[in-house]
Amino acid sequence: MDAIIGKALQRLPFVGHSSQRLAVTGLQRAGKTVFVTSLAHALLHAKDAAADAFPFFPWRGQLQSVTLEAIPGIAPFPYAARLAELLGEPPRWPERTTGLSGLRVRLRYRAKSMLIRRITPVATLDLDLIDYPGEWLLDLPMLSLSYREWSMRAEELALSGRRAALSATWRAQVEGLDPDGQEDRFAIARISGAYSDYLCRCQAEGFYYLQPARFIAGSAAQLDSQFFPLGRDGSFRSGSNAAALRRRYEAYQRCVRRFYNEVFGRLRRQVVLVDLLTALQQGHDSFADLALAVRAIADAFEELKNPLLKLLPLGRLDRLALVATKADHVTAGQVNNLVGLLRDMIGEPMLMVSARQSGLMAIASVRATTQVIRKWQDQPLEFLRGIPLGRAEPVEVRPGEIPGQVPDSANWAAFEFNIRDFDPPHLGLPYNRPLPHINLDKVLQFLIA
Repeated sequence: MDAIIGKALQRLPFVGHSSQRLAVTGLQRAGKTVFVTSLAHALLHAKDAAADAFPFFPWRGQLQSVTLEAIPGIAPFPYAARLAELLGEPPRWPERTTGLSGLRVRLRYRAKSMLIRRITPVATLDLDLIDYPGEWLLDLPMLSLSYREWSMRAEELALSGRRAALSATWRAQVEGLDPDGQEDRFAIARISGAYSDYLCRCQAEGFYYLQPARFIAGSAAQLDSQFFPLGRDGSFRSGSNAAALRRRYEAYQRCVRRFYNEVFGRLRRQVVLVDLLTALQQGHDSFADLALAVRAIADAFEELKNPLLKLLPLGRLDRLALVATKADHVTAGQVNNLVGLLRDMIGEPMLMVSARQSGLMAIASVRATTQVIRKWQDQPLEFLRGIPLGRAEPVEVRPGEIPGQVPDSANWAAFEFNIRDFDPPHLGLPYNRPLPHINLDKVLQFLIA
C-alpha cells in the first residue's frame, strides 16, 4: 500500500512545495521598506548566525538553504539596493518604496512528514513578501458606501478641527458647482485638483485618514477619472455634474475591487505597521486621525460585515499582526506601553472578536539605539544612545514618558515627548547575520506558526 501511495504522490507536481504570502503595509513613516529588507536579510542569514541574533527563527534545525527570487507578475522589491543603503558608509535609511512590489524568499528544509520524505527529503517553502502602501487600505471602506454616503462623510471630516483651514480652498470652489448643471469636465478637473491638493496638505500636516488614497500619489490624474465629494442634493440626472461625479466614483470602486482581487487572492497573513511615536509627537489631532485610520484598516480586515465586502478574497485572512514600530526610540521599560497604546487605539471589542487571529507587538526592524543607565540624584534612569539624524556624534536622550493608554485631549499637555529620529547603526560590510532588531523574529513566528 505504501508503494502505491508513494507512486501516486510522485505524480503530483507540488508535493513538498508549499507557499505563504505575507503582505506588509503601513501608513506614512511606519517603516515598511526597512521591515521587508531586514526580514529578508534575516531569513537569508539566521540559520548560520548565533541563536540570540534571531531567537524565534522556526526553521533553524531543518533549514538547508535560502534564496531570494522574483514573484511572477509583481514588480520586484529592490532588496539589494535598500540593503546597500542600510550598510553603506555612512549608512542611511532606505528610500521609501511606492506602489506594489514583492520578494520571494525560497526556503529549502528537511521534510518532517515521513510520507513526503519518501518522495523528496528536502521540502520547499516559498515565503512571498508583498509590499504595498497602507494608504490604499483606506479605500476599502469606500466599497460599501454610495457616492452620496461617502461624500457626506468626507465633507464632515473636511470641516473638523485643523482640516477646516486646509480644505477651505477646495470647499470654496465646490460651492460654485451646480450639481444639476450640464457636465463641465474642466470645472470638475479644476475642483478635483483642489481636492487632491487638500489631501496632500493634510498628509504633510500629519493626518492619516485620507480618501481616495491614490489621489495623493497622483495615480488618478487622468481628466476623466477625477472626482471629489459632493454631498449637496442633486437629481443625478444623466449628463449632469453630479451624475458624472457618481460615475467616476463607481469606476474608482471597481479599480479598488480589482486591486484587492489581484493582490489578496492568496493572502492569508498580513502585517500592518503603525508609527505611534511620530503621531504622539505631532499632537492630539494627528494621533486621533491615526487612530481613525488604523481602526478603519482593522475593521476592513476583521469586520467585513457588509455582504459586498465579504465577496472579496480579503475576507479569508487568517492572521493579522498589528505592529507598533520604532520600539528602539523608547527605553526598554516603555516598550510594553507602546503595545498598550496600540491596544487602546484599536479598541477591545475588535480584539475580543479576533483574539485568535490578531497579534499586537512593538518592534524595531533595525535597531538604531542602545540603552544606557545613568544615575540622577542617586536614582537609575534609562537613556537611549544613538546618532540623531544630521549629527555626527552619538548623544544620550530621554524620550519622555510614553502613555500606555491614549490620553484624552484635556490631559494631552501633561505628557512631554522627546522622540528623536536616529541614523541607522554603523554595521559595515560584509554583515552576514540578521541586522540588530527588536522582536522582528516574533512577528515572523506569529505569522507562520
